[in-house]
Amino acid sequence: MTTTVWIAPSAKSFACLCEPCLEAARIAGVLFSDALAGASVRGTIAPEAETAVAQCAAGHQIVLRRVQRPSSLTRSDGRQLQLA
Repeated sequence: MTTTVWIAPSAKSFACLCEPCLEAARIAGVLFSDALAGASVRGTIAPEAETAVAQCAAGHQIVLRRVQRPSSLTRSDGRQLQLA
């Protein structure tokens, strides 16, 4: 599972959570606050980069993409957060 983070065109830095790390912590029964701390990823991105790749402390790949808005999903994904 690769985490994709959508960032604004003017962003010079980012902060996100690694989804595979969060899932592993959930399965292991780790406290939520500890899971957040372990899954936190921060960094910088070159202003001219349209796409970049970062890694969390566990080595999972995080793809950073610059767009005005993320494109909508073409099909339903059960992992997607649903708000009612």
